[in-house]
Amino acid sequence: MRNPSPENTLSFEIIDRISAAAKLEEGHAVLRENMHRFDLKHVAYLGLNIPSERRRKPLVAVTYSPEWQRHYEQSDYVNIDPVVSAGLGGILPIDWTEIDRTRPTIRKVFGEAQEFDVGMQGLSFPIRGRYGEFALFSINADVPARNWPSLKKMLVKEFMVISYYFHSWALQVEQIEQNDFAGKLSEREKECLRWSAAGKTIWDTSAILGLSERTVRFHLENARSKLNALSTTHAVSKAISYGVIPLP
Repeated sequence: MRNPSPENTLSFEIIDRISAAAKLEEGHAVLRENMHRFDLKHVAYLGLNIPSERRRKPLVAVTYSPEWQRHYEQSDYVNIDPVVSAGLGGILPIDWTEIDRTRPTIRKVFGEAQEFDVGMQGLSFPIRGRYGEFALFSINADVPARNWPSLKKMLVKEFMVISYYFHSWALQVEQIEQNDFAGKLSEREKECLRWSAAGKTIWDTSAILGLSERTVRFHLENARSKLNALSTTHAVSKAISYGVIPLP
């Protein structure tokens, strides 16, 4: 696996290619072609309750086998899948290895997923939008348990950005109007986010902008609050996906 640099250059390279795609399948193909660069086995996007006159069904783009997709749908697993349930009830990334599997039905879902070669480990990113839509962006890996914590740390950082951008881009493909956050952020807040997107630390940003570190933290916290983000990385990913700041 190629280790992404601290500046998330690989993430932004992928985002740049997705932005040039005109169809959902084309954007998903970009993800599929880059899975090996993250040691991933599968990548999946599921968008529910999409307010579009052109599409009544969920937005689906997955690399799982057709057999597993068919089995999952026929078994109505979406209503008992613990990953979907956790996503609907929270906003933090979901580590599949931490899900309680004491219930027989939950063990059955995970057991059959293994039979269909889904992957031993998984991460899912819940995404909620202003139009009432809900999306779940999932990635799967097959690495030794001892290697999962370090891989997971990198994947959370990279795919927090990619997942939100992919969802925003998917809505654009469906011609759903995007939120206008540009007017909500001050120029200083945008500047601080832009330098964070470029991989600069708070100290770096303070030196570049001629501000104190405390002031930079203040602007980043304000931006996080206005964008309803969990972290600076989350705020950067949202700002990029909504077009508030450009790709580095």
